[in-house]
Amino acid sequence: MIVNICKNVDAILRYFGVHIITSRQTIERTLQLTTFVDRLSYDHVRVGDHILIPDTGAVYPNAHTILSAMAVLTKRVRLSTAVTDSYRRHPAEIAQAVATLDVLTSGRAMLGIGAGEVMNLEPFGIEWVSPVRRLREAVEVIRLLWSATPDKPATYRGRIFQLRDAFLQVSPLQKPTPPIYIGAAGPKTRELAGMIGDGWLPVAVETPKTLKRHLEDVEKGAERSGRRADELDIDVTVYTAISDDFEESYQCVAPSVKGVLVQQREVLKELTGIEIPESLSLQRMDPTDRSSLEAMNELAGKIPRSVVEEVAAFGSPDSCIKKLEEFLKSGATSITICNLSPEPEKTFRIYSEKIIPYMREIYSG
Repeated sequence: MIVNICKNVDAILRYFGVHIITSRQTIERTLQLTTFVDRLSYDHVRVGDHILIPDTGAVYPNAHTILSAMAVLTKRVRLSTAVTDSYRRHPAEIAQAVATLDVLTSGRAMLGIGAGEVMNLEPFGIEWVSPVRRLREAVEVIRLLWSATPDKPATYRGRIFQLRDAFLQVSPLQKPTPPIYIGAAGPKTRELAGMIGDGWLPVAVETPKTLKRHLEDVEKGAERSGRRADELDIDVTVYTAISDDFEESYQCVAPSVKGVLVQQREVLKELTGIEIPESLSLQRMDPTDRSSLEAMNELAGKIPRSVVEEVAAFGSPDSCIKKLEEFLKSGATSITICNLSPEPEKTFRIYSEKIIPYMREIYSG
């Protein structure tokens, strides 16, 4: 039975979406889950954008190719990366890809973009330099190109990117542009999200308490740009598993959450005091280095259960609602669930039929 656990009239829920981990199943299965979600009450589907991840045995497909397939198979949900970077792809190519996706989906494309990670760059000879500056310029270039025309081309002179009478020959349908969400895990990129983003995607994991603290950086950035913080969508990804057996659901979420917490060194230190070497952080870790992977696994084993319980929403629907409400009370305005149970359709349906209707009734603005 769903009960009103901690209603807060100041909390607002804008969107409710799904992050599908493409490395956990085949491409065919990913597309099946996407079309399943599209028939339910979700607003969007996000997929990660990597070349390499810490699981060297995983198969990781190209995000933009997957999104194109999703586009022609879906009718309702918005589609996005979470997140791409401007090292592997020039912002002109990103702008063209998202504009094309927007046309394919009749106006359902979004862009998730971040400052990049070493794991996707250095093994391929791409140097990770000036990440914050590069991210800012990339977003500026993308927006310019979305509005440029042959009659009014774009010119841009940045430290990293330049445009000279540039325009695309495909335009997004959404006006003024598709929304851009900034994936940010550090104070500088969080502040940048507040300055130039339509929304902030907290990278990896947050607890309600760390979210509230980190949101101060976003608010600072918004203030610097003369914007109101409530103009931004704060879209928190929450790892989840639903089961009547609480212990069973914990065992579903614990391995992945602990693994991500090791990479999210700032959050882990705030919660436990455990110091993680910068070389194992999300931005710096090298999945081609076996010793790094072994060190990550060893450190993950030291993370206490209580920390997993602060991060993830698992157990009964009521238990999940309680956690989601805590995130909304701490400043989240949208929720994206990331299923870690072995029965994703069951989890997605329970959320769609029991949890999302309740959340929207109580927290829709």
